[in-house]
Amino acid sequence: MAASRVHFMLLAAAVVLLFIGIAHQHDHVRETLNNAWQASKGSGSSPSASLEPEGHGVVAPGTPFVKSNAPSFHEIALKHGTDKVTDHHYWLMYDKYFPAIRNRKLKMLEIGLGCDMNYGPGKSYYTWLEYFPHVDLYYMEYDAACADKWAAETKGATIYAGDQADKVFLQKFIDETGGDFDIIIDDGGHTMNQQQVSLETLWKIVKPGGMYFVEDLQTSFMQAYGGDTMGGKDPNKHTMSKFIYELIDDKLQGDGKRHAISAEMRGIDCMREVCLFHKKELGT
Repeated sequence: MAASRVHFMLLAAAVVLLFIGIAHQHDHVRETLNNAWQASKGSGSSPSASLEPEGHGVVAPGTPFVKSNAPSFHEIALKHGTDKVTDHHYWLMYDKYFPAIRNRKLKMLEIGLGCDMNYGPGKSYYTWLEYFPHVDLYYMEYDAACADKWAAETKGATIYAGDQADKVFLQKFIDETGGDFDIIIDDGGHTMNQQQVSLETLWKIVKPGGMYFVEDLQTSFMQAYGGDTMGGKDPNKHTMSKFIYELIDDKLQGDGKRHAISAEMRGIDCMREVCLFHKKELGT
């Protein structure tokens, strides 16, 4: 009987000691978290701010989303009235990739000033200048007369007039600008030849880790742009859509051999009517 009482007392003491240990550990963890929080407040930074990736322009794989109180691309584009957010849904792509780099020094090219739009050129021009405060902005525009007419209104960008399917013109652009673009966006003539020639020719001037976007890919199925009106089943039509499928096939075969540019592609991301071609970083 006495032995049982002793065993009971020892068990009770062990339980008490266990709860004391758990409580002490909880206080220690709470104190550690509190000290870390106070330190971050004192340094003027926040946990999310510390996630801002370093470097110039490019986004490394795995870069976390950086929260910001600044207006989104969608909000700014809607204010300026570009069809990127009125007729299309491109903000789903741009608000995915651009927040982490929007405050860096960037070199950017957009093909197409918007001279053929019913609302006139300049909508995306003002959007990019507001969204990217440190951007070095370039444009290619097929309509030289329109580009000249709007020169006084577009002094925040360098504009080249020429056909994006003209390899001589593209090489002149490369030689004079020096390349090294963080972002290229093709919102130009939308024909099959223009989209494919531009991507294959300008890919070499996308900097490592940079991004090349092609908008208005629905034209791959429109006759006026050389598209396949049979829904992609016409073997005589080599559309941009089919070209993208070939690039994807390359990526699924260890970079493939069909297209030389595949070897430098990190990956391809497509949403409605737009695709991103992401260039590999140096040394990868």
